Parts: sequence; structure tokens; C-alpha cells
Amino acid sequence: MGATLSHVDKGTRQDLILRLISEQVLGTQQDLVAALAENGVEVAQATVSRDLAELGVLKVGHRYLALPHDPGAAGIEVLPSFVLGVTTAQNTIVIRTRDGTAGAVANVLDRIKGLKIVGTVAGQDTVFAVSSYNAAAEEAASLIADVCRARTKPAGNLE
Repeated sequence: MGATLSHVDKGTRQDLILRLISEQVLGTQQDLVAALAENGVEVAQATVSRDLAELGVLKVGHRYLALPHDPGAAGIEVLPSFVLGVTTAQNTIVIRTRDGTAGAVANVLDRIKGLKIVGTVAGQDTVFAVSSYNAAAEEAASLIADVCRARTKPAGNLE
């Protein structure tokens, strides 16, 4: 690729990490180190680990998802409490929620980087989330269900 940008500032590196995990299925920190290197940024795995922790990235199944970080807004941690069920209908994901929580769930889903959803519509207790194609909807529904079953873990460690 181009010149090595190993001396990029932390903010630029973390923005690149968020872009990479939203565009690619990266299953390990080493995969992310390699993807950064392909983009000209040479970093150690320990640096990536700290970046992932600071960004609030979760490992869900075999890929990373970036948590939404808007002050005062609900985060991904509300999904297990609010979501009652997830099903797909072609490229649409139907998410049943507790009464009155669909708007919060839709807001969280709209802000998660790496989730293949192009948009959501919320009612009182149902969210319709649309993906570009059927397989993307199945993948997104599976990831949402994994989060709701708490099959997630932090992707990095703060020291």
C-alpha cells in the first residue's frame, strides 16, 4: 500500500479502527493489527487492545461492534433488558421490545458501527430494522440476539 503512517495521532488511529470494524469482519486483535498495517498504520497489539477498550468496542460472536458513545443516550447495554425477540423477514429484522422502549432500541441500533442495518422505524413495542439484503439481515439479527443473550465481551483491556 502507501507510506507507513505509524506516527498517526490516537484520534486518527481510533477513527480508522472504527471504520475498519464497520467495513470488515475482523475476529481478532491480530486481524485488526493487520488491517491497520494494510492501511499504513503500524501499531502493536497492546495498543489496539487499549484502543478497543477506550472505544467501548465489544466482541460479539466472531466480530467486533462499536458501541454508541453519545452522552445521555442509551447504549448497547439496554438491549438485553428491552428486547423480547428478534426475527427476520427477508431483508427486514423485526424486533419485539418491552412496551415503550422501541424508540430507545432503534436509536441504539442506528448508532452501532459494524451492524449491517441501513435504518430503523420504531413504534411502541416493535422496531423494524432494514438491511440491504437478506443475508445482512440474518447476520444483524444474529448479532442482536447474541448481545441480548449477553454473549459479548469487551474487545480490549485498559491498563
